[in-house]
Amino acid sequence: GRFPIVDEQMKIHGILTSKDVAGYDRSVLIEKVMTKNPITVIGKTSVASAAQMMVWEGIEVLPVVDERQKLIGMISRQDVLKALQMIQKQPQVGEKLDDIVTGGFKESDNDKNKPDPVYQYEVTPQMTNHLGTISYGVFTTILTEAANRFLRSHKKGELVIESMTIYFLKPVQMESVIEIKPNILEAGRKFGKMDIEVFHQGALVGKAMMMVQLMERS
Repeated sequence: GRFPIVDEQMKIHGILTSKDVAGYDRSVLIEKVMTKNPITVIGKTSVASAAQMMVWEGIEVLPVVDERQKLIGMISRQDVLKALQMIQKQPQVGEKLDDIVTGGFKESDNDKNKPDPVYQYEVTPQMTNHLGTISYGVFTTILTEAANRFLRSHKKGELVIESMTIYFLKPVQMESVIEIKPNILEAGRKFGKMDIEVFHQGALVGKAMMMVQLMERS
């Protein structure tokens, strides 16, 4: 747990976590082990600003204070995430999740020696599950869209997925920018086999193997 430390006037002086007290004798004073002068927000701070602070500072909770610096509440990363999901999960009229997901694609600048396109995608709050990591359904949609774009760039037409095996190697957090690298392993006239690798900050976080049926564009 995480506990705010306040004085008689309810002014916050620190934050205490279970990690802070681990290994200390029970007689040690809280003020010796607490995190002093914690970052605080006011009630009128936007949810987006609170989320940015938490990501930048690597903190899990923010004390909420009034204009006299009195503690009036605490907000956790989970609270912020839920609020952002509620805000962003209200699509525009007629807008589907697939449309929202595929709208976030960018083609990254390629090395001239590697002409195949590489795609970038930023994971927004609406793409995440209750843990704040990219959801399986969104990940599948992203991989499918990347495969489709890649095949179109090779003038192979559209695809229908016959089978797909996805490997999650590391969780992908909200606000991560991932890089998607499709590769054609085999391509006949009507069927193909693809391998797609997903990277975050240079580390492989997921991959997929696809068997696809190639559909000629009319």
